[in-house]
Amino acid sequence: LIHGLIRDPQGRKMSKSLGNGVDPFDVVEKYGCDSLRYFLNTNSSPGLDLRYDETKIESSWNYLNKVWNISRYVMMNIEGYHEVDLKHAKLNLASRWILARLNQVIKEVDYNFDKYEFGEGNKALYNFVWNDFASWYVEISKVDLQSDDAENKNITQNVLVYVLMQIIKMLHPIVPFITEEIYGALVPEEESSMMSKWPEYKEEWKFPRATEVMEHVKAITRGIRNMRAEMNVPNNK
Repeated sequence: LIHGLIRDPQGRKMSKSLGNGVDPFDVVEKYGCDSLRYFLNTNSSPGLDLRYDETKIESSWNYLNKVWNISRYVMMNIEGYHEVDLKHAKLNLASRWILARLNQVIKEVDYNFDKYEFGEGNKALYNFVWNDFASWYVEISKVDLQSDDAENKNITQNVLVYVLMQIIKMLHPIVPFITEEIYGALVPEEESSMMSKWPEYKEEWKFPRATEVMEHVKAITRGIRNMRAEMNVPNNK
């Protein structure tokens, strides 16, 4: 993999004479190694130079912190669940939708990683984690996890674990430390995420109808939120 130079924020080469160099150990001390690795991988393009930007490293740290908090949420809500074969499970609308979205992201990540376009692959994964999994499925899952329907609750727990595991595996080559920690907590009986099977695209998880309906649900929800904001409706009303 041949990449461009890492330049200072003004676009100049880093040098001792200019005194504009950045010590990576200082960055790691402040934000962690994974945040620095993620910044370098997602902000560079093959053949182009990269400007060092601490705000983007901070954004990387925020994203990885989000992944950590999602993982904590999942692990706090899977006590007593038993594993089921999702291929034959009675999936609700939200579960079919998130599995279909995961399916598409696996295809995008594979396509870009095969071309050494790590930035593009991770951008697709970022959008999925932040905009689909965290903002929608995790919030919807709270209803299922608090319901009296034991079967639906268990299936939702399985979907949460499965999707999180695939996210962790796809993130692992870029951010190995946080992902290995999460993977070890989820499946302590396994040796390492590096020894696990890479996520695979599944033809049976396309669910086009669920995807279409869920996009309508999201549009309606956003419309309601916008209307509440425009009319200054308090959160408790």
